[in-house]
Amino acid sequence: MRGFLLHARPFQEHGLLLDWLTDTHGWVRMRQPGGRRVGSRGQKRPPAFVCLELQSAGRGGWPVLKSAEPVEGFRFLHGRRLAAAFYLHELILRALRPDEPMSGLFLDYWKSLAMLEEPDMPVSVVIRRFERQLLEHLGSGIDWEYTAGRVPVDPEATYRVGMQGGIVPDGRADAIYGRILLAIAGDQPLRSAPDRRVARDLMQALLLPHVGNRPFVSRRLWPAAPSGAETSRDSP
Repeated sequence: MRGFLLHARPFQEHGLLLDWLTDTHGWVRMRQPGGRRVGSRGQKRPPAFVCLELQSAGRGGWPVLKSAEPVEGFRFLHGRRLAAAFYLHELILRALRPDEPMSGLFLDYWKSLAMLEEPDMPVSVVIRRFERQLLEHLGSGIDWEYTAGRVPVDPEATYRVGMQGGIVPDGRADAIYGRILLAIAGDQPLRSAPDRRVARDLMQALLLPHVGNRPFVSRRLWPAAPSGAETSRDSP
């Protein structure tokens, strides 16, 4: 099977516990004995952000990683793009159950990594896109372009959004403009920081039942951005 390394932590004296997003079994945990040894005495820790062909052995409990061979070139993410990738990892680990096949999410994550490599791609677009797709894979997707009454969303109208009721017209002051919903639907950037924050807060509210309310560790990695760009307050 193929997989992406999501998280690694110490295990026993020299080993690692490795969490993977795989194409056939979703989130999988493996053991890597000797993964923290230096030099030829142990197997090297697998790299992150690259698709690997995995071989494992053992049944029951955590299987042992035997090999992890890259099937593509390495990625080197930095700054906000690195923080965004770690945020995607946290989302996956908190939303998925072990050994639950989710091949579509595997491909969506792979595409997100490719998008993060594109220098002109806004990071907020990559994050909102993946959050929207994750909701769909979890069975909580929304038709972002139509209201619950099957009326096209108006960019200048305001709405409230819920997983149960979908998109419903709403004239209250805290309602969400249709332009924000359509941007999420079409993977389009939002021009203003207030609109980006509304989109962020909306997606976090929709994901809350799946990921819980514990703070995301990856947010500590989010660096400040220059004036006029997406700011640290827009993260993630």
